[in-house]
Amino acid sequence: MAEENLPRHIAPTVDLQQTRRNILLRGVDIDSYIGWNIELDSGDGPVVLSVNRAARPCAWMDSVIGAGAQRALRGGGGVRCTPLSDGVIRVGPAGFRGVERPTGP
Repeated sequence: MAEENLPRHIAPTVDLQQTRRNILLRGVDIDSYIGWNIELDSGDGPVVLSVNRAARPCAWMDSVIGAGAQRALRGGGGVRCTPLSDGVIRVGPAGFRGVERPTGP
């Protein structure tokens, strides 16, 4: 999920923990990478992830963030990924790279 999509107009102090997302990005339109393989590198070498589909926000968002949060996060609530390599992703700055857009079955 991109930090820019957090519904700060509903809850100015909303953070990643409230969105139930594992990774929060800044300056990356992660939704545009659906169908791609990406790399995240937080200093221990890249971890390759397959970006599968959009994550759909649930009504729980309205309960923990504020009324209207579920609707505000539609179309920007992040993505579901499958790890394709072993590795470590640490809290803090990380490099991001779109590796490839797989083709075929």
